[in-house]
Amino acid sequence: MPIARSKQIILSQTSYYHCMSRCVRRAFLCGYDKLTGSNFEHRREWFEKRLKKLSSAFSIDVCAYAIMHNHNHLVLHVDTERAKTWSDIEVIQRWHSIHPNKTITAMYLDTKQRGTLSPIQLSTVRKIAKIYRERLTSISYFMKALNQYIALKANREDHCSGRFWESRFKSQALLDDRAILSCMIYVDLNPIRAGIATTLENSHYTSIKKRLKSIKLGKQPSELRCLKTQFERSANSINIELSCYIELLRQTATRLKNNRQVNSPDMKIESNLLRQLGIEEKNWLILSSHIEEEFSYVVGSVVCMEKYKKKVNQKKLKGISTALRLFQ
Repeated sequence: MPIARSKQIILSQTSYYHCMSRCVRRAFLCGYDKLTGSNFEHRREWFEKRLKKLSSAFSIDVCAYAIMHNHNHLVLHVDTERAKTWSDIEVIQRWHSIHPNKTITAMYLDTKQRGTLSPIQLSTVRKIAKIYRERLTSISYFMKALNQYIALKANREDHCSGRFWESRFKSQALLDDRAILSCMIYVDLNPIRAGIATTLENSHYTSIKKRLKSIKLGKQPSELRCLKTQFERSANSINIELSCYIELLRQTATRLKNNRQVNSPDMKIESNLLRQLGIEEKNWLILSSHIEEEFSYVVGSVVCMEKYKKKVNQKKLKGISTALRLFQ
């Protein structure tokens, strides 16, 4: 039985979430379909452009993403504090950049028409702005603005109607640093695990390719939430060192590609991140390959998951035994 979204996304417990969407019938609606010979590779570019636009409008940062042929993965961070600093005008402008309309809020943005609004109308605008502010920190509205846009555009191109996505998107709450790191690595390694890429550099339509491209220019991609570096350690960064992240990603990718040599001493993963977080190598390989299957809608240590279970008043929470096995 599906879990209510209100019990899956609780911002008081964590601001990081792993979201997944899959095309109907697992069809190749966003890549090259060998069966029919149809090529829809260009649709994956739609995702990247739409993600960039949404992340600039919403108070939600994209930490990692992988846009595959028939599904996509996102690691998102919700910044509720940033949204509180926006004025009503900025909130409305951000919402209209995604959902343009000609309502009373559009009149409010026009300096000439704003002066003609009555006190009741201004009060209505403030109430609407409050609703928009909440929506701009909502993962549900973010995913709706992403998936609905892609579905409508793809259906127009195919001259058809009907479902493009299987049901609603799935989500996993990432409760601590180990969960965030494991999930980001899992997402960035999707093309390599699927066998459609051999290196991080040719893992197209992923956040790691975007990060590596920006590193060559001496910066971090503006459309992604920053990782920590020697020069960037702000509160707006993910609590993971960029250089350590990339090194762990490369080593893990090598192990996955050469899984027949797992007992070779030359293949051992040496990572400061894993040592700091206390994750054993054998457990790490499970996490970086099967975190979506090993956990349900919550990922984290036993302590974090117990707190989460108490918060949502659940008698049972799938994944606690897995956390005990992999994170202890």
